[in-house]
Amino acid sequence: MKKLLTAVCFLCLVSCSSISKSGGGVIDRAFTSVDADREIVLAPGRHFEIVLPSNPTTGYTWELQIDNPKVVKDISKVFIADRSKRVGVGGNTKWSLQAGDTGKATVDFMYQKSWEKDTPPTRTVTFTVLVR
Repeated sequence: MKKLLTAVCFLCLVSCSSISKSGGGVIDRAFTSVDADREIVLAPGRHFEIVLPSNPTTGYTWELQIDNPKVVKDISKVFIADRSKRVGVGGNTKWSLQAGDTGKATVDFMYQKSWEKDTPPTRTVTFTVLVR
């Protein structure tokens, strides 16, 4: 029983070390900050989404920076308000991205007020994307 449990735990750890999606089309789920510590592996041309919580009523927005825009392309960004529709309630910001040329890219998100250029972001989330 211990050997079986050890084997299952090992397989779970190995499967969590990399998120791999192959083929064309759209990934069946959006990546979130929970996925930021794993390498996202995609085939060229694959569309994917990243969703992060945000509240633009506070003045804070997510700024996106891609270190290798030939590998990951920014397609679009949209804010999705909370369903409660109460004043001041946040929601999520969703980016649609596409895997481009083969290679590796770092996708950084910085949560900050756009007019405060000399102030460090309140929060940062970094994704590593490998296209092969």
